[in-house]
Amino acid sequence: MTAVPRTSRAANQGRARLNLELPERLRARLEPLRALSEADSLTEMVRRAIALYDVLLMAVRDRGVTIVLRSRDGTERELHFP
Repeated sequence: MTAVPRTSRAANQGRARLNLELPERLRARLEPLRALSEADSLTEMVRRAIALYDVLLMAVRDRGVTIVLRSRDGTERELHFP
């Protein structure tokens, strides 16, 4: 029997494992979003989403930025953050 080496603590330093419990409806949306975003994995997609949310939230809260979505026909919709 050959022992499989475990990942060392040093390799995982600075990382934390996160388990999510999601409603099935939301879970079903993850894979199509991953493919659309061309992320290599769901983990990568979640990292990107958190980074984007961080940038947007800090811009709105710290700098008073207004984020507006403008469609091709010129219709605008403001995004609000809690």
